Amino acid sequence: MIEEQRKETLSKETQINWQTRKRLYAPAFGLLATTVGVLAGGPPLPMTELGLLFAASYLIAEQQGWLLRSSAGYAGRNFAVTAVFSGLVTAFVFLTGGAHSPLPCAFYLPVLLASLCYGVGLGLVTSLVMAGVAALLGTGGHLPAALLPLRVFAVGLSFPVVAVFGGAIRAQMESRLLALSSETLALSTEKLALSEEKQALSSEKQDLHDLLDMSQMMDSAYDLDMTLNLILLNVQEHTQCDICAVYLKAADGRTLELRAASSAPQTTSVLLPALPIEDARADAWWVAEPVQDDGINLRAFYAENAQTSPRASWLFQIDAAALSLACLPLANVEGLLGMLYVGYHRPEALAAEGVHRLEQLATRAIFPLQRLLFQQDFRSLAYSDAMTGLDNFRQFEETLADELMRAERYQRSLSVILLDIDYFKSFNDTRGHQAGDALLGQMGVVLRNALRNVDHPARYGGEEFVIICPETEAREARLIAERIRRSVADTPFALPNQNGDNAGGESARVTISLGCATFPNDSGTARDLVKKADIALYAAKGAGRNAVYAYEDVMHVRAA
Repeated sequence: MIEEQRKETLSKETQINWQTRKRLYAPAFGLLATTVGVLAGGPPLPMTELGLLFAASYLIAEQQGWLLRSSAGYAGRNFAVTAVFSGLVTAFVFLTGGAHSPLPCAFYLPVLLASLCYGVGLGLVTSLVMAGVAALLGTGGHLPAALLPLRVFAVGLSFPVVAVFGGAIRAQMESRLLALSSETLALSTEKLALSEEKQALSSEKQDLHDLLDMSQMMDSAYDLDMTLNLILLNVQEHTQCDICAVYLKAADGRTLELRAASSAPQTTSVLLPALPIEDARADAWWVAEPVQDDGINLRAFYAENAQTSPRASWLFQIDAAALSLACLPLANVEGLLGMLYVGYHRPEALAAEGVHRLEQLATRAIFPLQRLLFQQDFRSLAYSDAMTGLDNFRQFEETLADELMRAERYQRSLSVILLDIDYFKSFNDTRGHQAGDALLGQMGVVLRNALRNVDHPARYGGEEFVIICPETEAREARLIAERIRRSVADTPFALPNQNGDNAGGESARVTISLGCATFPNDSGTARDLVKKADIALYAAKGAGRNAVYAYEDVMHVRAA
């Protein structure tokens, strides 16, 4: 960059110096004409005035560009410039002795001027005129008589020869100038191409730098939501889309579910919450197709107009306001992870380079997305119970500590419900352990359906379950426990058949006993709160099972 600026500065300085030198030619010509004229015998004062006329005429012609304009449109002006210069030369010869001037060769100067500047045509006309002037003045009269015939030859032939010679020089100069112009044009074209290539490389470098920044930010993200938001932030920044979203493959493996979305300011769109993977297809792209061996299968599908892409009808239903869209599969060597959706509320919104940039963004997003999905799966395995799908004991302890801290900080109530399946050991002995496992798995489903979204069910161990109910007082906890008891009692639990599945087999009904304890009334610590709920649970069992007891009920019985 610095070298280019230096060359440009030098080029401007060279042009300025050349213009300055051309202006200095005028006084130089005037001084030369005056000096030569005086040395040739001309009177000093008239010769000085003639030299000033030479200088002024040259300066005016040079500044106006009259010495370069040789096209037909300037024929009259060219002839006038030649006539003025011819008159000055004639005066120069006349002042230096006329017919006896030692400088008759000066008559050739207008001929050279006309042929060099304006072409051989005007040069020949000028040669005839100057030949006539020379003949009228009788130049060469001082020659010996034996040489006088040469005078006729010189006047008649030498002037046209000079004109032709000047025209030949002009033609050669024009040829060289044309070659130089062609070379200059080629260099300019090459320079422009290099400049465009440099700009493209600079843009590509910036894109790669942005992609690297995005990769580093996503690598530092510690959860899935943050990673998805970073992906959408970069997509929106680089594509200027109206809305973009990430759909991830659902647990059933047949559906894409909306997990994160971002829209431009003042853009209101309602996106489909989910769509079947089989419907997320178009002419040149299908998210369900197998991934290549190298794990890269990120060909973007771009529909530039909703009216001309009928095969993408399902994709256009993602956002009813979209007039053009792009979809990219998020896939690795193990299969499909999800889909990146980019929508525009105007047709033909993306150029080819924009689609390519989206493919690069999707490629960069796959690894951190896959890493966090794996981490999420590992966390689910570490903190959930494989048989019931509920939180395990470890997750229950962490959740209880967090919720108890929050309840204590904001002075809210917190209840714990502990439940046990009645006669589960007898059920296992009678029905078999396979039936017992099926019962535990279905119990997790019944509990989730009977609870609120804010509640946290977990498997406590064996046939025991525990539920954390945030911001729940003792009376509300009793109602929740009673609702769970009724739901379990009213549910026919399917038992596995001889094939080991639950289809077409027998069903069984069971009951549960539940105990409740509430913070801060019953206890102020997590361990003691669970202990108090366990005491209430055993009180429910002692009362005949299939019952709900709160710790305050136990205290009332003991007080009585």
